[in-house]
Amino acid sequence: MTTDAPPPLWLWRLTTRGFVVCLLAVLALAAGLALGWADPPRAGPLLWQDDFKQGLARWQVLPPAGGTLAAQDGALLAEFGPGPEAWAAALTTGPAGDYTLEAAGTPLTGTPAYGLVFGWQDAAHYNAVFINGDGYAEAYQQAGAQRQTLFQWQQWPQILYGTETNRVRVDVRGAVLTVRINDEVLAADLPAGSPGQVGVAARGTAPGQVVFSWVRLWARTGFGK
Repeated sequence: MTTDAPPPLWLWRLTTRGFVVCLLAVLALAAGLALGWADPPRAGPLLWQDDFKQGLARWQVLPPAGGTLAAQDGALLAEFGPGPEAWAAALTTGPAGDYTLEAAGTPLTGTPAYGLVFGWQDAAHYNAVFINGDGYAEAYQQAGAQRQTLFQWQQWPQILYGTETNRVRVDVRGAVLTVRINDEVLAADLPAGSPGQVGVAARGTAPGQVVFSWVRLWARTGFGK
């Protein structure tokens, strides 16, 4: 003989409360991940972020030959014309000590390379990380006529293809550099080089456009001279 008696009220309440607790925990975890709990640690508090909605007052702008580099529609747009390789860069004062620099870039047309520059002294002395929409990446140090390759120009699987947005990041800790693309380490334990200006850059050898949505800088120390 079987019975269809309902479960005890205390068991029903316990089950309901357990479900609510689990649901709240999942929501809290999702919110924390959205806020960056799982992101690799940065060099310090966020010093500034720029989405270019207020223009380019912070930046020294170096437009490409035969093209433009300008704030447009709440972003920084680099546009290249036909011809030999042309450079575009937007630079600002870099920190005196350790820092994390990150930017979000999106190739709109063509196949321009885009990324970060740091330790910038002048157009012949700087460090750079570039990627493109075909999935290629490179990192190097330029010191006059000498270029030290830190990561050879090659395809890398963590880069999103086509007109997808990628995040390029460098972490400088003393004399050591780590490069990340979309939070995944591209190369680590690299020489960081000398301090200097930091910013974003793009280059192209054919008509094309790339847009930088934002740039962020984290550090515990102030700015260099």
